[in-house]
Amino acid sequence: MSLPQNPFTSSTIPSMKKSPSSSSLEKRDNPMHIENVDWISNLPDDVLLKILKSMPTKQAVQTSLLSKRWEGVWKQLPYLFFDMRNSLAERSHFIAQLITKAIHKHNGNLELCNIQHMTPQTQDGTLEAWIRSLIHVKHTKYLALERFCAYRGEKARVLHLPPNIFSHPMLTSLLLSRYKFEFAHPFNNCNNLIVLKLYKIKVEVDVLNTIIASCPSLKMLVLKIFWCSQTGCLKIHNNNLKFVHLACTKIDLIEVSAALLDIFSVNDIKFASGSKIVLDAPRLLQFGQRLCHTQQSMPHIVYNISCDAQGNENIEHEFVVNIENYFMIVFATLAVNVDMMNPKEVYMLKQVLDAWAKDLQMLQIFFKHNDVYKEESESSIDGIQKKWGYSFLGVDSCVRSVDMYNFNGLDEDQFALAASFVIQGKMLESLVIETSSLPENKKLAIDVAVAKLMKLPKGNRELIIEYI
Repeated sequence: MSLPQNPFTSSTIPSMKKSPSSSSLEKRDNPMHIENVDWISNLPDDVLLKILKSMPTKQAVQTSLLSKRWEGVWKQLPYLFFDMRNSLAERSHFIAQLITKAIHKHNGNLELCNIQHMTPQTQDGTLEAWIRSLIHVKHTKYLALERFCAYRGEKARVLHLPPNIFSHPMLTSLLLSRYKFEFAHPFNNCNNLIVLKLYKIKVEVDVLNTIIASCPSLKMLVLKIFWCSQTGCLKIHNNNLKFVHLACTKIDLIEVSAALLDIFSVNDIKFASGSKIVLDAPRLLQFGQRLCHTQQSMPHIVYNISCDAQGNENIEHEFVVNIENYFMIVFATLAVNVDMMNPKEVYMLKQVLDAWAKDLQMLQIFFKHNDVYKEESESSIDGIQKKWGYSFLGVDSCVRSVDMYNFNGLDEDQFALAASFVIQGKMLESLVIETSSLPENKKLAIDVAVAKLMKLPKGNRELIIEYI
């Protein structure tokens, strides 16, 4: 009789010797016989890494205890996530030491590392040591550091770091949460950063302005700020920015100047009396300025939908359609600028509506001008469904009102989208068609198209269709 085996080891414990004939006879007579082989440990490293990627980092590291074969596999993981939130306060120093050992033992570079730690690590030098190891030794590309509060009302802790610590060329994305900044010098010469996210940060406005100016290559900037003082002007001047999200307490003025800005969202902005947002963004100029002037203190998104020459989406779009990135913010208004003759932009619009339409009070759709127009669409329901493959008819929309600007009666794509809102009509109160920017020779076609819209069966009998 053989002894029990460890399923995670490739070695076997010797059993009593048997003749080949008796062994073969036993296998033939015993249909439940199982070969004593550790198939998992015999898999190549890349397959084992796929298994470890599905585990929390703590469990992945613990697999090193299984056998010699597993001892170094976790050290090749491209992602590390350390979470101290469920640890006892008195054990935080011990847990921090384990995290330090894991970082030092890891082999090669890291794609991403996220550490959620307690307050003591910001005060005893541990956090700075982690940052140095992760950025300057492990060459981490995406770094997230989040301090969590042990009790409600815990004060913000100053992040004491030396100059230039975030300026390593391999670091492209940085998230910092629940710290207080007194100086901007850790961000000196941060030409490397593409994405900067500062959540629940306490800072003077001049310090934040210096931080932003020190990161000229930024494409995405997300700020949730608590000011040390309530006076000053937040200045975001960067011609590489494509995405800006702002949420902050009372401030005098916000200036945003960004030549390539495609997405601008605002939540929970409280201005002093007479204050405002000054938006200088040519790609948002035609439609974004109107929204910012009329509803700048309300939660809203302004989005110029665009993709690259190959039709690929961008990280900014992925951020917008992932509601978790916004911490379940409820926006009042969404304004989108879209080319309905570009199938990729239409698909991206569908993704945005799927993510946000059920929470909106107002949806504003601005159609990009095109010199080539398709023939006028049929107004039947079957025609609309065939055109869109039920895509927009399936959107779980709860928008109270939809405004469409630059509507062209000869463009069947624009007509099909407008018709889908009329037909589904979930909580829809009004559909406004605005055509003031179009030449007079196209007004007749628009009159005909609007008349067809009004004849469609309404999903909401109370729907009002207005034509301006």
